[in-house]
Amino acid sequence: MSADLWAGAEVQLATVASYLVARPDVNLTAVLLNEGPLARELRRLGVQVTVVDETQHGAVRILTFLTRFLRDRDVEVVHTHRYKDNVLGSIAAKLAGVPHVVRTVHGLREPTRGWEWAKARAYDALDKATLRCFADRIIAVSKRMAETLRASGHRPTAVIQIHNGVDLRTVRATRVREEVRRELGLGSRTLLVGTVGRLSRVKGHAYFLRAAKLILEAERGARFLIVGDGPLRDELVASATHLGVDHACLFLGPRTDIYDLVGAMDIFVLPSLDEGIPMALLEAMALRTPVVASAVGGVPEIVTHRATGLLVTPRDERALADACLELALNPNWAQTLGARARRVVEDEFSHERNGQALMEVYRSVTSGRANRATLGRLTLPWRLAGRLVVYGQRGLEHVIERRRMNRLRHDPTVLTARLKSARRILIICHGNVIRSPFAAGLIAQAVGDRGSVSISSAGLEAVPRKQAHPTAVLTATALRVDLSRHAAAPVAPATVANADVILVMDIPQLVVMRTRFPNARAKTFLLTCLAPEVPLEIPDPVDGDGSVFQTCFDHISRAVRPIVRILSDTPPSGFVADPGPLHATERLRQ
Repeated sequence: MSADLWAGAEVQLATVASYLVARPDVNLTAVLLNEGPLARELRRLGVQVTVVDETQHGAVRILTFLTRFLRDRDVEVVHTHRYKDNVLGSIAAKLAGVPHVVRTVHGLREPTRGWEWAKARAYDALDKATLRCFADRIIAVSKRMAETLRASGHRPTAVIQIHNGVDLRTVRATRVREEVRRELGLGSRTLLVGTVGRLSRVKGHAYFLRAAKLILEAERGARFLIVGDGPLRDELVASATHLGVDHACLFLGPRTDIYDLVGAMDIFVLPSLDEGIPMALLEAMALRTPVVASAVGGVPEIVTHRATGLLVTPRDERALADACLELALNPNWAQTLGARARRVVEDEFSHERNGQALMEVYRSVTSGRANRATLGRLTLPWRLAGRLVVYGQRGLEHVIERRRMNRLRHDPTVLTARLKSARRILIICHGNVIRSPFAAGLIAQAVGDRGSVSISSAGLEAVPRKQAHPTAVLTATALRVDLSRHAAAPVAPATVANADVILVMDIPQLVVMRTRFPNARAKTFLLTCLAPEVPLEIPDPVDGDGSVFQTCFDHISRAVRPIVRILSDTPPSGFVADPGPLHATERLRQ
């Protein structure tokens, strides 16, 4: 691992190491690219640690060192974490004859712009190519992340999901609540709301400060803890001053007594804009501190709304403030939520449960079944070259389909004619929990009994009966579309064969349909083909915040308007389809 930070990924690695190092059937070693807190913690646990400093050695020297290190120790499994250590570690593993590589993806890359965005795209492409060539398993820390990885082109059979875990033996406060509060200059009755995390944009601290301003309007004596450090510290301090809440905010920086601080809080807030499975949230729940968290990423897999905590729409300071005030006004209920949250962590997110699941992965890849061939110095370039050919072929298919759809935009006669005569329309996206059910609901309700066509939806990689994404439900409800009872359905050959028109969201889905159902290519189109004023593809908003979902649904709404007009003008002739439980009161035809 690169180990240049002490963040959630490093904490999780140390947590699982505490389980593995105690097992007599595991010989665990660690190679880190930086000296720091993780190296010290692993040594404390008794793990053999070697540091090859990336600030002193280039990539080639690190690769050479790793290859020799792995060959000398007869390693069976190499487990990597971030993109740099994955690329170097995976290639070194194959050069050294290590038969198996496992990778954990702890979180998705934070949004960037300009040159940083270009570099991130290049790193992601190299990381993905390495994983496709060498990784036996790719571990996602949440179900939502696993879906995203599969949707982004990783081998679906390689991706599995294992939730993070916490070591309940070590996650405990060492000082009583009142003592910690006295040290902070706070009384026992002061409402104390806090958050822990790196001070970066994706953690949403700006919304926490805006919520603090709203909370102070109702609770003038409230105080707010911000524990952690990062690149936005100065900006956040200035923002607190600008909002007039600086007198109530304590920026504590990095601390070694985090559990004591969280235990002294009345409410722990996670205002993140994106997350995998946040360790800070699990630790707060383990400490029985009532939690309010953004419904992003894997967070809804941890917190059950109003049962073990409160979930709010991201980027919504009013919702964040209201949730905190609700807990503050109902302290007994808040304590009940905290106690239930602790039990959830004990039952589902312990480090034993996480460690056992990881051991099952190791066992499955080393069980003697045929594995990915060990690569020598001569075969490695050929393997990479073969992967580049595959990517080139896929890229060409994307170009072909994009040109076909752009031609349709200039001359939509074929699609218009098919829609006018259609009796069954199938709308497809990846998982059938966000884009396609929303589009199907809009069209079905807008057409109503004025059309003669049935509208259904499905997903190319749908998990049967999976419920809609929580943020999708919240955002769609505001647009008067009910996704709360929607259950996902995978694409079935019979459904494809019976459809008169098939509409998909993006170019990769056109390519997949072309491969899986070649006979359906002539009737498969992009949803946006009749709306040239909107972008051609509708990105998947999964793991985004409320604004991303809002943008996606607005995009879909504009794309389906010309479709609705065509279908509504078709004379009724035995209309039949039940559009399902979705409803929309707006008539898009208007």
